[in-house]
Amino acid sequence: MASGIGQSLRRFLGDPDLAIDLGTANTRLYARGRGMIADQPSVVSRHSTRGGASLFQRSTAVPAREVFPLQAGVVTDVQAATELLRPIFHRARRFGLMRPRTLACAPTSASAEEREALIEATRRAGAGRVSVTHEPLAAAVGAGLDISSAHARMLVDIGEGVTDIAVIRSKEIIASGAVRTACSDLHHAVTSMVMERHGVSVERAEAERLTRWVGARRFAATPQLVRGFDCATGRERRVEVESELVADAVSPAIASIVDAVRAAVRDLPSGTAREVLAGGICLTGGGACLPGMLDKIALEAAIPVRRARDPMRAVINGARLMLAWSAIPGLLHS
Repeated sequence: MASGIGQSLRRFLGDPDLAIDLGTANTRLYARGRGMIADQPSVVSRHSTRGGASLFQRSTAVPAREVFPLQAGVVTDVQAATELLRPIFHRARRFGLMRPRTLACAPTSASAEEREALIEATRRAGAGRVSVTHEPLAAAVGAGLDISSAHARMLVDIGEGVTDIAVIRSKEIIASGAVRTACSDLHHAVTSMVMERHGVSVERAEAERLTRWVGARRFAATPQLVRGFDCATGRERRVEVESELVADAVSPAIASIVDAVRAAVRDLPSGTAREVLAGGICLTGGGACLPGMLDKIALEAAIPVRRARDPMRAVINGARLMLAWSAIPGLLHS
């Protein structure tokens, strides 16, 4: 009875429950009953002051530099993460007197200190109670996998900063592995290749475009015209980049991801391995959208691979659904 009264008070006096996918590249926030509040880059602008200190969100008259609060899927700058989340939390607010309960997601490889950094930033931004669950578990729910099944299911989430691999049975992760090699490593490899080959510095968007063009394939195509800045003169310059060079540049990072998946399958107990082979791998994250990635993993790991319906938003979609559950599997902190 008291519990029911508490739930009613929270519904009328509190802000809506929130689900957060705080990723290396993008931050997504869902408010229960209101829908998606934010889907934006995980970056804040830091403006220098005359005294040499740094402040966030200062006048645009002061030169700004971009700060990325996360690296390899975890919070590395609590203050920057707080400044990223605070205005998003403000948009999600209603008139509540109670701070929102929040479900956040973290990689399976996140240390206790890295999870605490996520919790601290979320609380500073305006959350009340913060709970953390595993990202691949949320991604599995968002991808439509039956995580309550007694048969093991494997999910591979290739994000911007981390590739997370999990085998799930009966709502529990029974095996997991993560490598901090992911899409950002592909982009960095392309940026370095263009600089070494042509002496041109390209912006992140151009590197991402080239990565999406080639993906995990090797093929001959008409060279792509890329715009950047000459490293010697600082002037804008356009160069042609061949598909073979992009493929060579991203090949080591892709090999690292594929090797991790292959090792995860190989190291499973025989009974679990048979179940995983029968169900195949569900692929989520930005890496799932790269051309040739599904075929590459399927060939190298000798297992069927399919892409989730909405791979980029599988984590937030799953966390959104988990908000309605009375008991959240994989809960790491409350």
